[in-house]
Amino acid sequence: MPVSELTLRKALPLQVLGLWRKFVNRVLGGLEILHKHTILVLTVLFGLCLIVIYFHISHLKTQMVTAMAFRGADIYIRALNEMRTWYTVEVVQRLHDQGIEASAGYRDHQGKIPLPETLSRNMGRRLVGGRPGEQLRLLSPYPFSQGGDSGGLIDAFQQEAWEFFTEHPDEPFYRLEQVEGRESLRFAKADRMQGACVECHNGHPDSPKRDWRIGQVGGMLEVVYPVDSLETVVGMNWQETYGLMGMLVFLWMGGFGLVVLKLGRVASELEDQVRERTGALQDANKHLELEIHERQWAEETLRQAKDTLEKRVQERTGKLAASNAELIREVAERKRAEDDIRKLNSQLVQRSAQLEASNKELEAFSYSVSHDLRAPLRGIDGFSQAVLEDYDEKLDESGRSYLRRVRASSQRMSQLIDAMLNLARLTRAEIHTQTFDMSAVVRAVLDDFQKMEPDRQVECLVANNVFATADPQLLRAVLENLLGNAWKFTRQQAHPRIEFGHGQYKGQSAYFVTDNGAGFDMTYVHKLFGAFQRLHAYTEYPGVGVGLATVHRIIQRHGGQIWAEGAVGKGATFHFTL
Repeated sequence: MPVSELTLRKALPLQVLGLWRKFVNRVLGGLEILHKHTILVLTVLFGLCLIVIYFHISHLKTQMVTAMAFRGADIYIRALNEMRTWYTVEVVQRLHDQGIEASAGYRDHQGKIPLPETLSRNMGRRLVGGRPGEQLRLLSPYPFSQGGDSGGLIDAFQQEAWEFFTEHPDEPFYRLEQVEGRESLRFAKADRMQGACVECHNGHPDSPKRDWRIGQVGGMLEVVYPVDSLETVVGMNWQETYGLMGMLVFLWMGGFGLVVLKLGRVASELEDQVRERTGALQDANKHLELEIHERQWAEETLRQAKDTLEKRVQERTGKLAASNAELIREVAERKRAEDDIRKLNSQLVQRSAQLEASNKELEAFSYSVSHDLRAPLRGIDGFSQAVLEDYDEKLDESGRSYLRRVRASSQRMSQLIDAMLNLARLTRAEIHTQTFDMSAVVRAVLDDFQKMEPDRQVECLVANNVFATADPQLLRAVLENLLGNAWKFTRQQAHPRIEFGHGQYKGQSAYFVTDNGAGFDMTYVHKLFGAFQRLHAYTEYPGVGVGLATVHRIIQRHGGQIWAEGAVGKGATFHFTL
């Protein structure tokens, strides 16, 4: 063996041994530094934890106080709204039928009762009476002539709230600010016109406006709720929490002192063990030098095997990385899909609850309409007819014309009630889907129209073999309304024409009904499917204005879409999908 090769083999173990000693010395130095500063590090960490806990508890306290004030203000407003609605329906309307009127100055007039807004204002004063800083006010930029403090908006908050309610009438407006030197929550909600209130407000002599509409924002309810009183109550409970924290600090300091004493003893024992093991390590290093000399011979062979193995590992690692990337992507997509499903399920539960509540309200409304409105209408129509028959000779032509107008108006209102009930019934009916021939249904509907008006000559084009999967009864109602509109609005055409057919829209089947009748201005197309929306005069084309609203709701319940195209004097086309 050459001398140079032997010298190199002897130098390698010495270099490895030197590196090993440096590593051991650095480890020992690091342990010594950690031992010196362990107590300081633990103390700093504990102090930071206490600071974080303190600020977190303070934040929770602020949130709790704000939430309690918000809840109290909301309860005030809801209670006042419910009371006023009940008073309007159950008291004012009933007494109005008996000849007892409501007035803002009811105290000065015998036999009169307070207006709902007057009663609400007085009730608001009583609810907050004896509670310093709390206020409950009914405000409006349209005050009654004797409205008292409800006359107008008096500060910037109320002006901003009113501007907010014109855009968002269903949302509350609130903020924290100083009121009479106290931190208070100012909370306001829009006061929207109900059906029971519109007629009274439009006809009352003290009303500032005569063109109120259902759902219009007529004013707002404001609650001023001091939060400092809540902070005092909540603060009494938080004092116990802070006291518990102080006790925990005291216990920790005692335990920490015991730990420090224990660590001191353990540190001395560790130093002795380190010295003993250092000596053993030095002896082991000598034996290691000999082992290194022997292992060098095997390293070359291992290196060659290692190179071959590394190539194989790299190849398999590349394949494994690609597989892992694909797996990660699939897992992410699956997780995203699961999240979407959970969100959809949550939304479905909420929508179901909302739908159930809406159905209950609709049933109550239908009952009220069918029982409370029909009887007065029949009375108006019957008595008007009786006057025309019994006092015909005593009335002049103007009087008889007025009575005929009263009868016509009452009969029209009865038709409106029937249309509203029919709309509620159709939109609440349970859907039973099946496949049926829409072409046959269209022909049957057109035959019915022709039998009702045999003198009219209308060109009807119906596509053959048009099938659909839906509820047959509900779809017949859709076709009756669409074809009925086409039949009605082609009445003034010399050569009326109605067509039913189908095509494709975004990859799914679409159906259409088109005519060459009066048509409409596309500027007002957004009004077509609203209840009681009309684009033509009643005297020119009679109707109650709920047919297209019924069609729109039935199509929506089937998960489809409906849209319209038209031009004035050139007819209209209605498309829908299922």
